[in-house]
Amino acid sequence: MDIAIVSPSPKPFAMGGIEKLMLGLYQQIDELTDNRVELFKIPTEENGFWELIWSYKTFYELDLNHFDKIITCKYPAWMVQHKNHTVYMAHHLRGLFDTYHMLNLPSTLTKTSFPIVDELIAYTEDFRNINKDLAPFFEKLLILYSNKESYPEHLFAFPGPFIRMLVHFMDKWALHPSRIKKYTAISNTVKNRTDYFPDNVNVEVIYPPTTLSELKGGNYDYFLVVGRVDSAKRVELIIQAMMKVKNSNVRLLVAGSGPDESRLKMLASQDKRIEFIGYINNEKLKTLYSDALAVVYVPYDEDYGLVTIEAMHCGKPVITCIDSGGTTEFVINNQTGLIAKVDVYSLSEQMSKLANNVPLAIELGANARENVKNISWNNCVNSLLHNGNANLKKTNLESISKRKKEKITVLSTYPVWPRKHGGQIRIFNIYKNLSTDFEVTILSLNNEAKYSEHTMGNMKEISIPVSNKHLEKEWEIERKVGIPITDIVMESLLQYSPDFNQISEKYMNESDILVSEHPYLYGLFNKYLGKKFVVYDSHNIEYELKKSMLPENKTSKQLLKDLYEMEKNACLTSNLILSCSEEDSMKMVDLFEISLEKVLLAPNGVDVELNPFVNSQVRKKNKKDLGLENEKIIVFIGSWHKPNLEAVKEIMKLAIELPEYKFIIMGGQCLAFKDTIPSKNVVFAGIVSEELKTLVYSIADIAINPMITGSGTNLKVAEYMSCGLPVISTEVGARGYKLENQNNIITCVLDDFILNIKSLVNDEILVGKLTNNARKYIQSNYEWRAISDKIKKFFQNK
Repeated sequence: MDIAIVSPSPKPFAMGGIEKLMLGLYQQIDELTDNRVELFKIPTEENGFWELIWSYKTFYELDLNHFDKIITCKYPAWMVQHKNHTVYMAHHLRGLFDTYHMLNLPSTLTKTSFPIVDELIAYTEDFRNINKDLAPFFEKLLILYSNKESYPEHLFAFPGPFIRMLVHFMDKWALHPSRIKKYTAISNTVKNRTDYFPDNVNVEVIYPPTTLSELKGGNYDYFLVVGRVDSAKRVELIIQAMMKVKNSNVRLLVAGSGPDESRLKMLASQDKRIEFIGYINNEKLKTLYSDALAVVYVPYDEDYGLVTIEAMHCGKPVITCIDSGGTTEFVINNQTGLIAKVDVYSLSEQMSKLANNVPLAIELGANARENVKNISWNNCVNSLLHNGNANLKKTNLESISKRKKEKITVLSTYPVWPRKHGGQIRIFNIYKNLSTDFEVTILSLNNEAKYSEHTMGNMKEISIPVSNKHLEKEWEIERKVGIPITDIVMESLLQYSPDFNQISEKYMNESDILVSEHPYLYGLFNKYLGKKFVVYDSHNIEYELKKSMLPENKTSKQLLKDLYEMEKNACLTSNLILSCSEEDSMKMVDLFEISLEKVLLAPNGVDVELNPFVNSQVRKKNKKDLGLENEKIIVFIGSWHKPNLEAVKEIMKLAIELPEYKFIIMGGQCLAFKDTIPSKNVVFAGIVSEELKTLVYSIADIAINPMITGSGTNLKVAEYMSCGLPVISTEVGARGYKLENQNNIITCVLDDFILNIKSLVNDEILVGKLTNNARKYIQSNYEWRAISDKIKKFFQNK
């Protein structure tokens, strides 16, 4: 089918919501269907009586009968005559229709002293002319135009009663059921407006999606206003309301420009929390949406309100007014947003409600996202073109499976985004893969005083800050212990962070599967035991790990006692335990007296696509390109974790004995040595980006893992091997992977590291054997997707 989308192109040029909708329709029909499509945009003026008349005449005379179907969505484009015409109505010329009454002008023109004018009035009032050709009508208008100087100016007032009568008649003629095959509207607000559609016709509401892609949540930092800064959008009302919000930490950003901008800047100048940022491009707009606390959108009787849809796709609640039209079709008060009366005090009250209660904003935003999830181009195109499948080339992903995805809630004492250490990488990769079959929400705590959200497909993380009182209590205990104890005291101090409890309660109630990363938040699951499938993901034997780390004192002793009971409770009462190594599994059986049958081995793995294999030839070339061909580079990475810190101390000893080698140490562990002056051949790179880490791995000669203590598995080992690095490790460092010495790894005691480093760096045959075997072994046994699939089977068959 050949389809023409017909639209006016405003003079002067503007790219508003209708223009974006038409462009989006053109692109999506072309991409999603087997139809051929063309977009016709005719330059159109509507800033005067005669300019508007001739615009109507232009479209009336446009012949598009060589197309099988046409789609129009506003005046005067719908004047085009076609046997298969679909109207996707956005609005009429509102100044002559639903807002005309505000002008206090007569709605009709009575008999005048001008015959040609009276003939035109009579023509528009004769209902029989609706079924006739409009050539005589436009001939009369041409006669009037040729002598327009002979008539009083007020006759051609724009807006005014005469042009209103003419436009109403032309729109009735164009939209008559004899000329339109299908009536649709962008909202119920548009559908229900007086005089918009002929009486007794069926009008289907099809909500148009946004043309913005990859909308997602982020932080919850400010109120956001998006759109033209003019009286219709009532930005002044928002500014006045903001000035009455007492919370000094919340800001208001106004994104857009318009005729009221200068005046409103002056009004807002007395409140430093209000910032005008002017016109912004789409990429910047997406970022602004992502980090908003809420979007405030209060236009008068808006046709649709695409801003509302975009905000909700980002998981942001919208604050609007009771008379804001289309936006109120999506803002359900206290469910997906807040609705205020049209006054400063009511709007200020609603803004204050979210400024002082971020968990409420998060809850409303989650509901809002769910509310608009089916507003997509697939559904829009499908509804517009056919009642059936619209010959879609691509499968509508929203209807692939009618089975509702089960929900998983994961609790973590630390944020998963950005991924910097092993625990974060483990959580991210397992649930990224599970999110193809489950709806996953990770709830984490942070000490950065910031709420944030990150999404990837069906997986999202909401990170909630601990309260100041929580931090104060933690510091009191830390001073008694002597080292950081954030995770150990988390359960006892959660009472001081009610926001996390409030948000986690909501998600746990709605979930089918509950997962605790480490035992520290497991206590929140106690009320759900026996009611939901509860999982304990044991990254380490925490009791043994903390026992090796905590100084010996009275406070430490009590913390260890509490931790033992906490971890034992998680092991005994959970439905499933995920263990990182066989060694850890057996320790849990012995230490906590549990059955091995409830333990699933889910070791730390690697994403082989993100950690590409680099062979020795490419590695040499990379080094030469960077002028490092004569350097012998050894790498180690780790977080600020006692076993890693011990390993770094061993590396610093090695560096003294191996001055001809360069040692690059990456990760959070480097911060622990900020006051240490190492030998010249040691580089503390700190926390690095994924790109820099990949680069370092591509030029290093050897990766080492001189661990002395620890449990679980060291994710770094799988990462090294995936990237083609030969690995020298202690037995402790290689635990859990079932690697074979001299086949895919070199394992030895610390005293033999120097000998093995010197030997390996000069043995290309052994390097090739180790790296190729290690890559194959890791890919077959420790790829995150395969590990996640094992977990998925247990979750699905629970």
